[in-house]
Amino acid sequence: MTRQALAATAVLAALGTIAGCSGTGAEREYAAPKYLCGVAVDPDLLSPFLPGGKTVEVGESRPVPSRKMCRVDVDGTWAVMAELQWWEEGVDVSTVVTANPETEKAAQSVDDDFFYTATGAVKLVKGCKNPDHARHLLYTSIQVNDSDLGEAAAMKKLSAAFTNAVKQSRECS
Repeated sequence: MTRQALAATAVLAALGTIAGCSGTGAEREYAAPKYLCGVAVDPDLLSPFLPGGKTVEVGESRPVPSRKMCRVDVDGTWAVMAELQWWEEGVDVSTVVTANPETEKAAQSVDDDFFYTATGAVKLVKGCKNPDHARHLLYTSIQVNDSDLGEAAAMKKLSAAFTNAVKQSRECS
């Protein structure tokens, strides 16, 4: 084979690989969101949990006064769910964990207020007070839909950063 033929073959092989990837939906054609539940998050921390796709949308709802839900959808399918949950002070943290399905068998931090797995986390927002939620504690939670995108160390970082941002928000006064 000539040098030109080898070069042409290499170019065609590379183009075929790129075309194959774009057909599977594995490429991300959108930017990771910069906000969850109205607080800034580092898109680089959220990005590992988002699948390939063309579009991303972030929706917020408050189904009850004690809960704020934020859902990240990629191409119309939920990818990540973040929540702010006010729980009564006397509720055991294990109850909060079991109410969040991705953390039922979670690793636990030394101080007992942070539970996480590769696909979910629950963390207490220490020192957060809000007159609308007297005698309640605020917890953040994150759940990832695709278990193939989960990674425990990355979840721990995302959850800690999200919780810190919530503590600095107007949710805590």
